[in-house]
Amino acid sequence: MAWYDGVADSNFDVDCEGQRHTICWSNGEVLLTHHPDVQAEKTLVALGGRKPRCLEIFELWELAVSDGGFIEEWAPWYEADHQRRWWLKTALERLRSEGVQDFLFDLSRERAVRMGEVVTTLPHEFLDRAMATVVDAGDRRGWDFAPAISRHLSDATKLRARRSFVRALSHQRPAIPNPALLPFVCHVDLSRESAVEGQIAGRDSRIEIRLHPRWLSEVWARGLAVHCGRFTVSISEEARNFSLTQVEWVERNKRFEPRLTRTQL
Repeated sequence: MAWYDGVADSNFDVDCEGQRHTICWSNGEVLLTHHPDVQAEKTLVALGGRKPRCLEIFELWELAVSDGGFIEEWAPWYEADHQRRWWLKTALERLRSEGVQDFLFDLSRERAVRMGEVVTTLPHEFLDRAMATVVDAGDRRGWDFAPAISRHLSDATKLRARRSFVRALSHQRPAIPNPALLPFVCHVDLSRESAVEGQIAGRDSRIEIRLHPRWLSEVWARGLAVHCGRFTVSISEEARNFSLTQVEWVERNKRFEPRLTRTQL
């Protein structure tokens, strides 16, 4: 199953050629609703024609998934932050005009300009899907990312795992008070299987989870990080049947202990 199977479509409108046109992400691809033949549009531009705004955005998407440098800016932000985007636009203009690089510090100035255009143009939902595309491709290649991107993906996994884990605990019955305050550690490990250990027992609570960063594309990007009220650590396929490995909390001796359980999708 491709990571994008079952992922909801996403779209946004742009001003293009004096009209409002729609850019759509669907089934792993970006589609230009009002420019169905992208290759023909590129040919016209190569012959001297004016590049439509829709095509500029399409090329930004292609650049994002081939470069991946935008992940440095995307990783710390769980959801869209309009104030942050306003600041990024200002920082991008300063980078262009003055050469001052206030963001995307791991990138060269030239790449920072290109990735700055990506993160200030594509909606956050598109960046989520671009990230999953990058992670899936890198995982298929054997996780050959540069150390900087690997570090940012690790940080992104930890942030999103914690947010998802707290959300899953809010569904626990009997209720667990203040799940966001529980000591939680997420280890990101390329070489070991996903696992969970610890307990929920008042002041003695501790939770440790180990995840592969492919969790971002296989689970989180699919909207399966919390499914049926449980936190999902991985997804597997056998004979076209898909199952989730999830954390279930079992009450024992006035405390909750975790165990991994399989849920058919």
